[in-house]
Amino acid sequence: HLNCLLELLEEVGGFIDLDALPIGDKTLSFKEIIGNESQERIGLIIAPENYKILKEIADRERAPIYKVGEVTGDFNFSFVSKKNNAYPINLKLEDFLGSTPKTIIEDKTISETYSEIQFDDTKLKEYISQVLSLESVACKDWLTNKVDRCVTGRVAQQQCVGELQLPLSNCGVVALDYTSQKGIATSIGHAPLSALIDSGKGSVNAIAESLTNIIWAPLEKGLSSVSLSANWMWACKNKGEDARLYKAVEACATFAKELGINIPTGKDSLSMIQKYKNNQEVKAPGTVIISASGICDDITKTVTPVLQPNKGDLYYIDLSKDEFYLGGSSFGQILNKIGNETPTIKDTNYFIKAFNAIQKLIKENKVVAGHDISSGGLITALLEMCFPSKNIGLKINLSSIPAKAGIIPTLYSEKSSVLIQSEFNLKEILEVEGVDCIKIGSVNEGNKINITHNNQNYSFNIEELRDEWYMTSYLFDQKQVGNNLAKERFDNYKKQPLNFQFPKGFSGKLAEIKKSKTSIKAAIIREKGSNSERETAFMMNLAGFEVIDIHMTDLISGRITLEDVHLIVAVGGFSNSDVLGSAKGWAEVFRYNKKAKDSLDNFFSRKDTLSMGICNGCQLFIELGLITPEHKIKPKITLNKSEKFECVFSSLDIHKTDSIFLKGMEGSTLGIWSAHAEGSFKFPYEEKEYHIPAKFAYSKYPSNPNGSDFNTAMLASNDGRHLVMMPHLERAIFPWNWAHYPSDKKEDEISPWIQVFQNAFAWLKENSN
Repeated sequence: HLNCLLELLEEVGGFIDLDALPIGDKTLSFKEIIGNESQERIGLIIAPENYKILKEIADRERAPIYKVGEVTGDFNFSFVSKKNNAYPINLKLEDFLGSTPKTIIEDKTISETYSEIQFDDTKLKEYISQVLSLESVACKDWLTNKVDRCVTGRVAQQQCVGELQLPLSNCGVVALDYTSQKGIATSIGHAPLSALIDSGKGSVNAIAESLTNIIWAPLEKGLSSVSLSANWMWACKNKGEDARLYKAVEACATFAKELGINIPTGKDSLSMIQKYKNNQEVKAPGTVIISASGICDDITKTVTPVLQPNKGDLYYIDLSKDEFYLGGSSFGQILNKIGNETPTIKDTNYFIKAFNAIQKLIKENKVVAGHDISSGGLITALLEMCFPSKNIGLKINLSSIPAKAGIIPTLYSEKSSVLIQSEFNLKEILEVEGVDCIKIGSVNEGNKINITHNNQNYSFNIEELRDEWYMTSYLFDQKQVGNNLAKERFDNYKKQPLNFQFPKGFSGKLAEIKKSKTSIKAAIIREKGSNSERETAFMMNLAGFEVIDIHMTDLISGRITLEDVHLIVAVGGFSNSDVLGSAKGWAEVFRYNKKAKDSLDNFFSRKDTLSMGICNGCQLFIELGLITPEHKIKPKITLNKSEKFECVFSSLDIHKTDSIFLKGMEGSTLGIWSAHAEGSFKFPYEEKEYHIPAKFAYSKYPSNPNGSDFNTAMLASNDGRHLVMMPHLERAIFPWNWAHYPSDKKEDEISPWIQVFQNAFAWLKENSN
C-alpha cells in the first residue's frame, strides 16, 4: 500500500484512510497494513463526479472497490486511522522523495582464465546428440504444452510451428486488434556462459540474440522500432562480481546507444548466490535477460523456421563479423568447458545494416523461412528448421564459409548469424545493401541432412536426431503428466501431422455484412473469470449478429433478461477460478438465483433460439444438463487424462449430424485451439445415444488433449439447436490465428470457422420472430 499509493500522490500529496482499506485479519498492526504486499490490487485517482459510474462498473464485474483517501495538494502524505485517532505516517513529500545519497561500491577486477575447448572431429555425431540433449537446446514442449498460447484470439505467432507443432519459434507476435494487420512483436535473449568469459561481451550477445529472434517479425521502422528491457541477475557483494556487473552494464548501454535503441525499463535480482554449510556456495553466472519488443506493421508476414520443399535455397548471413569461437557455447558445456574466447558483435554499423536489409526482404515477401543461430550453433539451427515437418531434408555445402574454421567450430560456434530460405538470389540482392550472404544449400524431400565441408561429407538422420532432441522434454514431462501420457506424447508427436480438408465452396473471403434494421440479437454470457468474450463477440458480429454483453450480475439483478435474444454463447475462461471444479460455481449461480435461472430456462424452452457453450461455457451447459435434457443420467466433464492443463493446436473431423451450426461442414478437417485442464467428456450411455458432430482427428494424446470418451470434441442436442465444445473456435477466426495454416491458402481473409456463426445467423433469420 505504501509504495503504490505514495507513487500516485507523489506530485501533490494526500491522505489515506486506514479504516477504509479492506482488512481480513483484524490483528494486523498499522505497520503490517501499510507495508504488506497484497496482490491483485491497484490504486486509482478519480474525480469525485466519476466515482459513481466506476462503482457501477466494479459492482457489475464483481470487482471490490473502496474509496480510501483524497488528494489534498498540500505536499504532505499521511496514513490516518480516525477510529484510533492515529497518524502512523504523516510526513512531507520531500521526506519520502528527497535526494538520496549516492552509494559508492568498491570492488576489484578478478581475471578469470578458463581452459581451451579441446575436441575430436571424429566424434561429430556423438557431439550432436549430446548438444541436442542439453536443456537449453532441447525441445521445450514440456513448457509450452501447459501454457495458454491462444487466449484473446489475437495471438498471431506463438512458440509452436509446422505440421508437427514443435516449439521452435523464438519470436512472439500479438495483434493489436481484430480488424487491422498491426501488432506487437517480442523476443528475449541471454548469454550467461559468454558473460563468464567476458561480462561485456555477454551483454552484447544477449542484446544481439534478442534482435536475431525478433527480426522475423516485420517491424514498422526496422531496428529503430525496437525497445529493450534489461533484467539483471547477479551475485553482487561477492569479490569481483560488482566489477563484472559494472562492465556488463556499461557494455549493455554502449551497444544499445550504438544501435540507436533504448532500454527504458528493467529490473534486477542482485543476490543470486546460495550458501550452504561447510562454507560451500553456488553463484549464478552473471546474466542479463534482454526482452525486446516492437511495433509490427503486418502480422501476416511473420517468418517461421519451417522449411518448404521446392521453395528456394538456404542462405547463411553472419551478423557478428567475428571468428568462429567456441567459448561460452553449448558445445563447450557438453565437454564441461567454458573456453576463453567468445564471439561478439565486431561491427555495430554492419549489424544495423544487415538487420534492416533482412527486414526489407521479409516485407517484400522474399523470405520463405528463417531461423537464428544461437544455442547449439549452426547444426542445431539447420536441424530445427527440418524438425517441424515430415519428409524435409537438406543438402548443405559449408566450404564457402571461412576455411580457417574447422567443421566443429563452423557447426557449433554461437556467433550471431541467421539462416534464410528464399526463392530469390539473396546473394545478389544483399550485395547491393552491402551485406555478405552465402548460399549454403538446398531444401529437398527426405529425412537426411547431407553436409559437405572442405571435401569431407557427413550425413545425419533427421528423424533420429529429432527424437534425441525431444527426449529431454519427455524426461521433464514425466514429472508433470499422469497416466504415463508423457510416453504416449513422445511416441505420437511425430505421428500426428496436421492435415486439413476445408468445406466445399469455402472461398476464404470475408463477405461484407449489411446490417438490417431488424437485426438478430445475440448475447455473450460471462462470469467473473471469463476471458474469451471479446474474440467470441467479434466473430459473432462478423456473421451479422447484434451482440450484447451480459455479465451474470445482469441476470441475477434482472437488469437484463434473454427475452429478445435468439443466440447465447457462454464463453471460455475460468469462472470463479474453477475452485469448485470446472464451471461448478458458475452453474450454482444459475441454480440458486431465481431471476438468472428463469431467464435461462425460458430461453431454452423457446423454439426460436440457439446456444453454444465454449470451453468453460461448455462445462457450464453440461453441468446444468442442458444438452441432453431427455437423459436421466447426464454427461460429465472431468479432469484431463493427463491430470494437467493442456494447450494444443490440433485438428477436428466434422461428422454429419443435425447440428445447425455445422451444416455444410461435414467431411471437413479443420485446425483448432484447445486450452483446458478439465475437458474430458464422460458419457454414461453408448455412443449411439449422443450427437457428436466433431471429433479430434487423432484419437490419441496429445492431439486429443483430454482423453474424452468416443474422442469427443463437440456435443449437440437432439434437435441440433444447442452445441457445446471444449476447443476454442473463436481463437481460430483468421488464418494468422492458426498455429499452422495451409501454405496454398495464404490469401484467405478468414478461416472456415466463420461458417459456424453464419449458419446460425441464416437459421435464425428464417426461424426467429
